[in-house]
Amino acid sequence: MRIAIIGGSFDPIHYGHIHMGLESIKQLKVDEVWFMPTKITPLKDRELTSVEDRVSMIKLAIEPYANFKLCTLELEREEKSYTIDTLRELKKRYKHEFYWIIGNDQLEQFDRWKDPEKLVKMAQFVCFDRDHMLTKTSYDIKRLHMECMPVSSSEIRMGNKLNYLPSKVLDYIYANRLYVKEFVANRVPEHRYRHSLSVANLCEEFARNNGLDVNVAYYIGLFHDVCKAMPKDRMLCWIKAICPENEKYAPPVWHGFVGAEVVDRIFYIKDWRIKNAIYHHVLGTSTDPYAMAVFCADKLDPLRDYDTSKGIQLCKQDLYKGFLKVKEDNERYLQKGK
Repeated sequence: MRIAIIGGSFDPIHYGHIHMGLESIKQLKVDEVWFMPTKITPLKDRELTSVEDRVSMIKLAIEPYANFKLCTLELEREEKSYTIDTLRELKKRYKHEFYWIIGNDQLEQFDRWKDPEKLVKMAQFVCFDRDHMLTKTSYDIKRLHMECMPVSSSEIRMGNKLNYLPSKVLDYIYANRLYVKEFVANRVPEHRYRHSLSVANLCEEFARNNGLDVNVAYYIGLFHDVCKAMPKDRMLCWIKAICPENEKYAPPVWHGFVGAEVVDRIFYIKDWRIKNAIYHHVLGTSTDPYAMAVFCADKLDPLRDYDTSKGIQLCKQDLYKGFLKVKEDNERYLQKGK
């Protein structure tokens, strides 16, 4: 058989990887494409997401494609995994003809791979470009074009271009809270990020004590201030587009309205409870339990410079009573400031 190997960390796998597999079948006429996740990647110094999670995402992504397979050969090694060792093992185990598929980013650093001269003699290396640019190389590497796919796993880990993820992979990411803290950390200052994590944890506590979905509550808290640092002029554009009637409110209130839409359109979180709670979290204008939870958690964040312990305990015991008390205290505070 003719087998195309696509190796990498797949942290996470995305449509760029999938299309490389499809183009391998189309242009190279291979019989199967094997996706081979690495356990430890020699040219990357960051800690990878767990093997279990990356393998699960690969399985979900390749499920619709009969000629796509998962190969766990490199996961069997405890040490760093070098391609030349993998190819030797593949040739020992199988009689197949192998094509090793890489992207332009890997071609640019191919001279840093272990024994690159030997590698290109052991298998046909093929580089697919995803951005209409192919790096020149002195190595015997076949270079082919494919549909422009301007995405990378690093961009996705920052919460960008999530539309390049298969829907089941994105669902898995949210179900297992992968990368999501980075989604927020990359959009707000450090102090706002710490506040968001604290509110997320408190929302989760309120949910657990009041019989609510803890995952839904956590995401409401995590994302409630995701647009807090957005420039006023950009926020105004969103307000005019999605809810022009809310332009009457002071700009510090806008981030709730805009954040609700950003969570839906940018982060593809399609849960009305999350959207509604973020929309109302500044003014406390919804008595949906999730909206009450984040309104209270935001005001009772333990990181604030006043004692919030009594309010937290009341919300754990009875969220509605806690909400009424927090709202009353907040309105009294606002009146003092006038």
